[in-house]
Formats: sequence, C-alpha cells, structure tokens
Amino acid sequence: MAVKKIVTVPNSLLRKKSKPAKFPADKQLKSLVADLIDTAEAAREPEGVGLSAVQIGKLTRVFVVKIKGKFIPFINPQINWRSKRMFSQALKKDELFLEGCLSIPGFYGVVDRPFSVKMAWQDLEGKKHQKKFENKESAYVQHELDHLNAILFTDHVLKQKNKIYRLEKDNQGKETMVEVEI
Repeated sequence: MAVKKIVTVPNSLLRKKSKPAKFPADKQLKSLVADLIDTAEAAREPEGVGLSAVQIGKLTRVFVVKIKGKFIPFINPQINWRSKRMFSQALKKDELFLEGCLSIPGFYGVVDRPFSVKMAWQDLEGKKHQKKFENKESAYVQHELDHLNAILFTDHVLKQKNKIYRLEKDNQGKETMVEVEI
C-alpha cells in the first residue's frame, strides 16, 4: 500500500499500549498490514526485520516479522509460554547479538530475553495460529510484542544493566559502535 513515516523517540505514542484488532478484518486492518510490510521492507538503516503498528502511528495490536525471508502479520499476538533458559544461557558470549529498533535509530544493545517462546496470534482471515520461536526469531517477536505493550528494547537493556551503543562513523567514514554513557 504505502511506506509510512516511522515514529521515533521521544514521541509519546511509543509509550501507549495498543488496543486489540477487531474481526472480521476490514479494509483498514488489511491496509495497515500492507503498510507495515511496505514500511519494514523499505527500512535500510537498519534493515527492518519487524515493525509494529504503533511505530507507524496506529495503536492496534498488530505487527509484522520477517520469518524465512517473508513478512508475516501477527494480529492480537500473545505469548503463552516462555523458556526459563535465557539468551545468556543458551548462547556463547560471542553469539549474543545487539538489538536495534527503527524507532530508536542508531542505538543498539544486548537484551537478555527468553531463548524460546510460544506465541498465539491471528492472521488476516481471523484464523488462530500458535508456534514456538527460538533464537533470533524469538527475539524478533518478543521485541515487536513489547512495542504493543509500550516497552522499548532500551528499557530492558537499562533494567538488565547492559550497555547501550551508538553507531557512529570514524575519521575514515567506517561505521563503529561507541558505548553511550548513561
């Protein structure tokens, strides 16, 4: 449909909880999903792997995440189960990855989340789905669900006393991560 402007911090909309989507899916909901996919696909700095409706100004419980190269819509998602095993326990230190966010451009940090989650959601036809996600896909769906609950990845980073990094260019124009003093 259209590439939308992404809402960025400090916009207060990012701190508001989203409301459930109603079924049957109307033209508005279908258009919202199409806009989310178009906007996520167009994102390059960083590349978009997920996008929540609130990030394009709609307080509706909808997000899209790239799974196996294709954006999948998650409508009214909820996590039904979380592993006790966290990323810090499941991965070696050099395998841990930085999370970023299109609404907080240029900033990154390690978030220690459950390594696996089971998520339930509906598709555009209202059909219910449930799937277990692990590793990066688990982080992606948890990150996007957090947006629907008015939580940013930086909230987790700060609460876990981890470091936040900013992407900067050095004198030669090469990108480098610089720790942000908090």
